[in-house]
Amino acid sequence: MNIIEDIRKNVVSDLFATAAIQNCWPIWLNRAKAIIGPQPTAQSALRIGDHLSEIFQLTNRGGRNQGALTTGGTAWESLITWYINLCTAQSRVVAIKKTSSLPSPVKDAITVNYQNYACSSESDITVIVFPDDPRFTDENIDLYTNRGNINKGALDELVGDTFARFEVGIIQCKTNWNDNAQIPMLWDMIYTAGRFRGRQISVGINNYSIQHLGVFTYAFATVPTNQLGLYKVDSLCVGRVKNLSGGNYWGYPTRNGVARNIKEIFQNYADGYNNGNIRLTLQTALEQLNGDYSYFQL
Repeated sequence: MNIIEDIRKNVVSDLFATAAIQNCWPIWLNRAKAIIGPQPTAQSALRIGDHLSEIFQLTNRGGRNQGALTTGGTAWESLITWYINLCTAQSRVVAIKKTSSLPSPVKDAITVNYQNYACSSESDITVIVFPDDPRFTDENIDLYTNRGNINKGALDELVGDTFARFEVGIIQCKTNWNDNAQIPMLWDMIYTAGRFRGRQISVGINNYSIQHLGVFTYAFATVPTNQLGLYKVDSLCVGRVKNLSGGNYWGYPTRNGVARNIKEIFQNYADGYNNGNIRLTLQTALEQLNGDYSYFQL
């Protein structure tokens, strides 16, 4: 296993350690297994994306109090993170939920400065495409401590040295579309502009910026918990996110002009697959679901 796969394993293992996943997973798992089938294929794994909202709703209580919204939001983020990492296994793409788990140069690059205050966007999930470099793709003992754990300092240094070859995508996840569509729209504007002269707003600290990356995208992924009939091509909430640099997605089949299914998001990260072929890379990984990738619990 290389450093990318070890990061992926840590991310997914952390998901299963949270109450949001522990309470939902037994129910979600039954439906996911029914979709992927007894002999998983790349096609059947990707097809889970068409049903992610359905899977999420199996445990959604529909509460509107703040506690219920927070728990539901965390569960949705976790489900999306699990799915993206499953479909990017054995590639150079990894989805990270915790900002604290990001390599420092990536975390610094997506930090927004307002006057003397530094803040991060609503980066619920950060997707990193590592460069095709043997120091990342092969076993590299220099990136580990003597105890076999990831050496964050060494990883940060190597990421910094190769930063211009990285690609990064932020995915903001929301269970409700109507209440939140303007948020990703505004953050995407900030990231696209990079700087607002006269307003003391800029992107990036410690001399790292998304402007120095190979590719940067900002996407929105929603359940949504509202009735699907509300969403039309000319709906205000649809219009707010239609031009996001990374696209607008939901957990239902694609509806032209409204939202694409989340499985379409992998087009943003095609450079991270062998020959850009997600199905070939994924099929090889699925053959190890009872081995190296047993932590996905499928």
